[in-house]
Amino acid sequence: MRLNKTIGILGGGQLAKMLAIAAANLGFNINIYCPDRDCPAAQVASKVIFGNYDDSDNLVAFAKNVDILTYEFENIDTKALEELDQQVEIRPSIKALKISQDRYTEKSYLNSLGIKTTQFYKIDSVADIEKLLNRLKKPILIKTRRLGYDGKGQVLIKNQDDINKYFLGKSLAPSIAEEVISFDRELSIIIVRDKKGNIKAFEPGENVHEHGILLTTTLPTSTSEVLKNNATIIAKKIVNDLGYIGVMGVEFFLKEQGLYVNEIAPRVHNSGHWTMDGSYSSQFQQHIRAIMDLPLLSTERHSDVIMYNLIGTVTSNLVNNELAKVYIYGKKDVLPGRKMGHVNLIKKKGS
Repeated sequence: MRLNKTIGILGGGQLAKMLAIAAANLGFNINIYCPDRDCPAAQVASKVIFGNYDDSDNLVAFAKNVDILTYEFENIDTKALEELDQQVEIRPSIKALKISQDRYTEKSYLNSLGIKTTQFYKIDSVADIEKLLNRLKKPILIKTRRLGYDGKGQVLIKNQDDINKYFLGKSLAPSIAEEVISFDRELSIIIVRDKKGNIKAFEPGENVHEHGILLTTTLPTSTSEVLKNNATIIAKKIVNDLGYIGVMGVEFFLKEQGLYVNEIAPRVHNSGHWTMDGSYSSQFQQHIRAIMDLPLLSTERHSDVIMYNLIGTVTSNLVNNELAKVYIYGKKDVLPGRKMGHVNLIKKKGS
């Protein structure tokens, strides 16, 4: 295929920026669609169209000038995408996006494949929360079905006082309740599948979150080879069932009883940033190669690595470490809880 094709990316954040760099290194043109005129991806894109994600006319005009359309985040109006899908191929598919946009749909889908998740319940009213809390007699985690990320749209409910605190006199968005489980650790795996069904999976990493925001991803983990292989098998099952094209992130809770999928992300993923320096290929290279029908590369890890997110105003001495690879995203506003960059601390494998 010719490498001077144009890739359209919906979204202009750091993921789009790193995708654009990977694509440009392969000779592709990158057009970005984003409402934010100060978006990080605008710094590296061939062309930027500024517009809202529900502006169908603007989106249609954008799509006319690209050969393949992809996206960097899930919260896009799928109705608008369905119109675009008539004129340009969207990878990953709208089907994968629809499933991941709604937590109830997502967990129901995973269970239909025989994949374990935490126990969950549909919540449509405050009364539903009260009834469930009284029945289970243990804490539950309420999550909005849509639009939540980095811990947003989530609240832990232990008793009636919590219900009154968070929901009394307020409207409740369609939500789910999850039973709170104790787990040993959090893992994630980055997997990529191409149009022919070829699959490559990166080694699972161990994640640490704080207030719902990813702090670190570490490789290698002390997780057994059996469980790491099981994580790969589960991720392969998902992408094969979807006929998926591109990179997907799959997050797991690890308990003595095995693996529970927390969520899937039909895109490149924060917990995969370690691949930029710890593997023979990065998740960004692999996503571009998959959606543009280029052969997938090796996902073997060549170094031990800890990925540190740089969040909000927090600074880190790691940026001056000679073993560190530093990535600053170029966001205009520094806000608490906002991912401003990341650092990959690299060491010799096995050290």
